[in-house]
This record gives sequence, structure tokens and C-alpha cells, in this order.
Amino acid sequence: MTARKTLSRLHLVGMFWFTLCVGYLLVMGLYQAGFRWRTIFSFSGHSALIIILVAGLYFFALLRGVARSGHVEQEHPLTSSNCYMGLYVSAPLLGGLAAVLGMAGVRQMSRFLFGVALGTLGTTFLVWMVIDPLAGLIEMLLPASRRHRAERTGRSHAAPS
Repeated sequence: MTARKTLSRLHLVGMFWFTLCVGYLLVMGLYQAGFRWRTIFSFSGHSALIIILVAGLYFFALLRGVARSGHVEQEHPLTSSNCYMGLYVSAPLLGGLAAVLGMAGVRQMSRFLFGVALGTLGTTFLVWMVIDPLAGLIEMLLPASRRHRAERTGRSHAAPS
């Protein structure tokens, strides 16, 4: 199996797990806020459709990003590597696994599930919203990346007169 296909499948499983955890957190948050189950499940049908749509659009964007042209690998050698993409797409699964290990001694099922869902959300947020943009920014500031981008976009290195 190719790396791209493996990443795609891993991402699909990770997005399903992430969506399940976020859905659980939303439902439990609404329940703890005093909403009745009948109200929560009437919201859930519409919310599930929106979540599936957004996740599908995100998955499509990621697949388009995996199939991008060769210039991205030259400008972003770390974040376009298969190892980094593996970390990126498996972040929800790694966060869930770490949370399961961290919540191992908890006896209440609701607290255990809440901790696992929160660990998944926290890890995914950290990787997708903090680490990935920082890594991309650092790569963009490297001299080789800046030089290749300038050549690709047709800009010269000479200062404007």
C-alpha cells in the first residue's frame, strides 16, 4: 500500500474518532447544562449533518494537499514529509490513546469517557492549531525555502530600487 493511501485511511479513522469525541463532548455539555435528552437528540441530527459536511470538506482539502505539486516539498521539507503527515493525521488517535493511558485508574465510566474525549480534543488542537502552523512558519523562514519560493513566484532577490 502506498504512503498516500495509508495516510488517507489513517486520516479517515482519525477524523471519525475526532468527530465522535467532539460529538460526545457537545452532547454531555448540553446534558450537564440542563437540556433534556429529547432536545439534545433533536439538535444532534442537524449537528451531525453539519459535522459530516465540514469533516468531508476538510478531508477533501487534506487529500488535495497530499497530492500537491513538487514545489511544496522543496519549500516545506518537514511538513510535507510522510512521517510528519502521519503525525498530523494520527493526532486524534494518539491523543485518545494517551488519554486512555492517563485515565486508566478512573472507575466512573462517564469521567473516563470525558477524559478520553477531552484528551483527544486537546492533543488534536495542539497539533493542528499550534505545532503545525509554527512548523510551517519556521520552514517558510528558512533561506532555502525563501529562495525557492522567490524563484517559483518570479520575484528576484534584488532589493527594489
